[in-house]
Amino acid sequence: MGPHYTLGVPREFRHRSAVPRWSHRDPVEGGHPFADGDPRREIWDAATREARRALERCDAHIAATARVTLDPVVYRAQLIDLALRRFDTWAERALSVVSNEGELDDYRRWLDIYVGNWLVYVSDTCPRVDTGDELRRRLNDARKRWLRAGRAAAARAGPSRVAAVRS
Repeated sequence: MGPHYTLGVPREFRHRSAVPRWSHRDPVEGGHPFADGDPRREIWDAATREARRALERCDAHIAATARVTLDPVVYRAQLIDLALRRFDTWAERALSVVSNEGELDDYRRWLDIYVGNWLVYVSDTCPRVDTGDELRRRLNDARKRWLRAGRAAAARAGPSRVAAVRS
């Protein structure tokens, strides 16, 4: 599996996925991940619409509360907050199609990749902002929270060996 492997999508899309962005662009690229007739397609579409609304709300919040500043502590906090809001938005969308153990394992791998890609992305796009270990810690905490939600979703869908999936 390539470095951008993602949630239950056809192999041809996996290499274009889990790409973090400051913008609203989707981290799962290359077309729709689910074929016509796949029941996950409608779920994904509805979750994508909600993700875009969440990003718009996030942007409105930032516009209302962010400060233009040269204070590196304030700027760092705003940057980390934005990264986490973007991460959570797309992690929630990806969670929408988790309904069994196999999808949970895919989701876990996707979250792992997405955390790593966010760390690289922030380092590359904001090289003068030292996030220290805080961004890594907070992304990993978010990853664990979303994985717990994924376990719950898979468990609700029926009996499985969900506990065997590592955190």
